[in-house]
Amino acid sequence: MCKVFMPTARAHDIITVTLAPPTFAATYLLTRSVDLSIIVTSAMLFAGFMFGPDLDIQSKQYVRWGPLGFLWWPYKVVFRHRSRFSHGILLGTAIRVLYFAVMLLLLVGLGLLIYRLLPPQVSEKVNLPLLLEQVWRTLRSVESRYLIAAFLGLWWGATSHTLTDWLHGLWTSTKKIF
Repeated sequence: MCKVFMPTARAHDIITVTLAPPTFAATYLLTRSVDLSIIVTSAMLFAGFMFGPDLDIQSKQYVRWGPLGFLWWPYKVVFRHRSRFSHGILLGTAIRVLYFAVMLLLLVGLGLLIYRLLPPQVSEKVNLPLLLEQVWRTLRSVESRYLIAAFLGLWWGATSHTLTDWLHGLWTSTKKIF
């Protein structure tokens, strides 16, 4: 069996950085909005460096989460590397966004549980429910076009990773034929 080598993390990083200016330019040409162009490009960079398909293995993307890497451990266990659920152009990003949202909700729930168990003299110093309410109110006020732009940026960053893997695999297999 012939082992196919995929591009290195460094190669993916170079491609991500290289795609940032054209991503910004294309978004600006389509939307005429600097705000949306910044959001799409920032989300694309975030996806390329930290939120891409290789979170299903002990990858550079996974390691970059540092102490928060534990959030991705269940993802690594559940999803097989390069499956359509992690590397799929249509499903991959949507699954990661939903997974991450669930993990954040679980963390908030755990935080509230711990908060309720704290002695009153400690919990009175930090009004966690009020803080969470303010965060929720702020999140609800974000315009949908910004959320769509963020998702499209995350999608483009992950898709460029998957396409790079696919094209590299195609190139190396074609090279072996000739």
